[in-house]
Amino acid sequence: MHNYNIVYIMMFFLVSVALVSTFFGVLNLYPLQAEFLNHSQFFAASRGKFSLLITNDENFNLYDLHFFFEDSKVSLESLEALSSKVIEFETSVEHRGVYQLDSCHVESLFPLIHEKKSRNFSIDKHIVVYPKPDGISLMKVVSHQRHQSGDISDFKGITRFEDGENLSAIHWPSLAKNDTLMSKRFIFSQTIKKLKFNFSQMNGNTEEKLSQLTKWVLEASEFHLDFTLEIAGETLDSTKDDVDAILTKLALY
Repeated sequence: MHNYNIVYIMMFFLVSVALVSTFFGVLNLYPLQAEFLNHSQFFAASRGKFSLLITNDENFNLYDLHFFFEDSKVSLESLEALSSKVIEFETSVEHRGVYQLDSCHVESLFPLIHEKKSRNFSIDKHIVVYPKPDGISLMKVVSHQRHQSGDISDFKGITRFEDGENLSAIHWPSLAKNDTLMSKRFIFSQTIKKLKFNFSQMNGNTEEKLSQLTKWVLEASEFHLDFTLEIAGETLDSTKDDVDAILTKLALY
């Protein structure tokens, strides 16, 4: 009888530990909140990134948190009481168009590893995936002017950076020397007239033409070359429409 009592006590102890572990494990995930923050540019067949703000709304710390989105995983050893951390996922989308970020998954083995606790967070965010930039470089398209102006990446000097300019124009070495942001002035941006891209006049199938136009739009933006783009009966102008709006038009064609 004495031996049976020891067995009963041990069984009661183990069941109690399991129940307490389950309780604290669920409590470890319950206070979590996830909020979509932002995302990088997404291009078809390439990897892009998006960020979530993870918040602990309670007055106790949370531990051993593992967040999953498709094949991407982010781990936090702990999240302090009443605090937030930004986590970033990286994923790829095969095709252009609208892509929905549905939800992410969080798991934890806290406080004991005998039981995995998990829950899902709804993201419910639509992002636009641009066509894959591919094809002939814009550098070759304007190569007939090289003998006049040098290479497309050449710049003739620097001036003070103005609000609204593309960040790619920043001349970083000048920032290291003083506290003033300076921007590069590209030679080609002064010598080339406005470029004209026309979808219907290009060679290739639809996806090839969209990929080529995406590449040209990105390169023209990088080197501050003005252009117009005719597609689906509409003319887009780089001096009036921002790059993302133009790329969105290509993505949703």
